[in-house]
Amino acid sequence: MANFNVKFKKILADLEENIQNKEDLEYIKTQMFNLYNLFFDEMNKIEEMVATRMETIAGTQAIMQEKVESIENKVKSMEKELYIDEDCDFSITCPYCNNEFVVDSDELKDEVECPECNNVIELDWGDECNEHNGCCGDDCSHCHNDNDDDEDM
Repeated sequence: MANFNVKFKKILADLEENIQNKEDLEYIKTQMFNLYNLFFDEMNKIEEMVATRMETIAGTQAIMQEKVESIENKVKSMEKELYIDEDCDFSITCPYCNNEFVVDSDELKDEVECPECNNVIELDWGDECNEHNGCCGDDCSHCHNDNDDDEDM
């Protein structure tokens, strides 16, 4: 702004040197001062408007930051609930003695021995028949589909 004031004063000095008619010079100086004041009034309005908007933005940003932190906390809580340790346990009830026991996920096998009655329990993890030769009869959709395919050929 200091540079603006220096240039403005230089323009006024130039006008005083080059305009001989004192009435014209005073009229021009008055109009220049009016323009100068108009410019500063508009600059002040813009500064106030920018300051108000910056306050609004800062307030909105603070609210958004609180919301982000709340969401992050909720996600962390959900992660704790959903992503239990990789060593997930499965509860099994023995069909022979009705004893309920737990098997770790790292111990997943096709069969497990009941710790109470020592009977071997076959576990069905939802896999289809690995034999692929119709050993399961019509109960296994995979074996049944293989048989259908053979008939079509």
